[in-house]
Amino acid sequence: MNCWSIMGLPADADKRSIKRQYAILLKRHRPDEDPEGFQRLREAYDQALEWADRKQQEQEQEPELLLEPLAPQRPVEPVLSAELDFPQDPLHSESPQAASPFAARLAEQCLAELTPANFEDRLAQARLYDCEAEFEQGLLSYCLADGDLELTDLAIKHFQWLSPWQRIDLPRSALERLRERLTERAWLQLAVSTGDSARFLELANTLEAAPWLQSLDGRRWLSERLAIALAQAPVWSQSLFDEICAQQGWKDNDHLCPQPWWSQLQQRSDRHTFLERQLRLAERVDTSESRAARMLFKDLSENSRVRLSFKFSYADWNVCEALYQTVQSRYPQLLDEVPSLNPDIWRPLRRDPPIMAVPVALIGASACFSWFQEYQLGETFYGSLLSMLLRVLIFGVIACFLAWFGDAVGRSLWPVDNWINKHFGRWLSLRRPTPLPIRESLWIWLLGAFLFLFGERVMLTYVGIITLMAVWNRLDLSRRCASALSRLCSSATYEVLLGAFIGMLVPSVLLAAALAKHAPLPVNQGLQAWPQRICAARQVTLEPCPSELNRSQWYGTQDWQEDRP
Repeated sequence: MNCWSIMGLPADADKRSIKRQYAILLKRHRPDEDPEGFQRLREAYDQALEWADRKQQEQEQEPELLLEPLAPQRPVEPVLSAELDFPQDPLHSESPQAASPFAARLAEQCLAELTPANFEDRLAQARLYDCEAEFEQGLLSYCLADGDLELTDLAIKHFQWLSPWQRIDLPRSALERLRERLTERAWLQLAVSTGDSARFLELANTLEAAPWLQSLDGRRWLSERLAIALAQAPVWSQSLFDEICAQQGWKDNDHLCPQPWWSQLQQRSDRHTFLERQLRLAERVDTSESRAARMLFKDLSENSRVRLSFKFSYADWNVCEALYQTVQSRYPQLLDEVPSLNPDIWRPLRRDPPIMAVPVALIGASACFSWFQEYQLGETFYGSLLSMLLRVLIFGVIACFLAWFGDAVGRSLWPVDNWINKHFGRWLSLRRPTPLPIRESLWIWLLGAFLFLFGERVMLTYVGIITLMAVWNRLDLSRRCASALSRLCSSATYEVLLGAFIGMLVPSVLLAAALAKHAPLPVNQGLQAWPQRICAARQVTLEPCPSELNRSQWYGTQDWQEDRP
């Protein structure tokens, strides 16, 4: 494999073409990514430059042909007499052997110092000298060597190069080099203008009307390059995509966009539509979907994001998780394009306080008080149970008030709360992840201080249950149980579950009260005959108290009939 095959250039390529091709191939074979390919490319590049320099030196050593400027010709008068013998005009000579070298020299003279401004004049001069074919062929070589884009466009437009109407005697290798240069220039222009939708659309329309792209291969090349440029554009424009689709007919069945670029364009269009919809939803905060979109897609400050999380409910966080899963599965590119989608930004704002710890601790504290302060002092079991349930309701109301107070204070002091949790949270609580000290733990401590008013045993029972529940929260079994409970209650809303709990608690309290009221009393309690009550109150009796009273003991010795009038 020689240097020209590695570079992808013909053997007569000049130094400018070699350097341009080397810059293009260098993007594919970077030293840090493909060192072997870069080494081969570098060696081929050096050899190609050496060949080009040697060729240029050989051309410079050849003697140049000096051309004298042509004097303006006078109009030739028509010859009416056959006796006049004028020399034959070399420009109109019928002998091609005599006219070809002279026409080539005239064409070279017309090409000297050619610019887009004097192109029409030089072309008219070449036609006058009858060397238009030589002028066109020399112009083709001149465009390949000089690289004047404006002059090349004028020549392509006039001579219809790279189209079915071009001259068939033009060198095929030169035309292929011209096609490569034009496609390379068009691709660079498309790649540069992807950030400007108006410029890109204007360039696409220009290439659509370009004569050298009217062939079937040219149309396919343009369609593919437009698709690649749109797929690799740093900023997506849906309106530009729709305009290009309408221009190329990609959405029709007649002109399909080449794969895999069409699939990538459709995915990017769907991703942009999804992002636009989420940004529109983020402008409102009246639904769970809009609040979740604002949390995940809006560029908010830390202060604004935390304050937004204060308004989130359990359903809002579930919508956030579902939205993130949708992005992760269907639009993973958005994870790099939208930094706020990073779960490390919004997931720590979700606080899941223990649901069962405080209620269980309140029930345990109330049961402790009923056992030591009521039942052991002579209260009945049903009476102790009734007072325990009523006390749980009272404790629950106080706990709700303290929780509201702690939440309000935590919202106003959330920077301090976050700082305390970050530096001392693992020492202040056994739960993992650690709760916020002010917002989530302060009201629990205040509730324990309130329960101290009912006795040390009550407070110690409350603290012990809270501690056990915190240790239980660190175990994997607790998370599995919580997951099973969440799946069990996933079909019911929070209001339904709360109503069911209250609906079961209130009848239980009323039933306990009814049972306590109608329960049979033990011996020597309740309404009894006066003598028997006196007898039951005596500590020491010489005679045992009778189990049944007779009439005289109930009514005395005097007959009740004697008192009748």
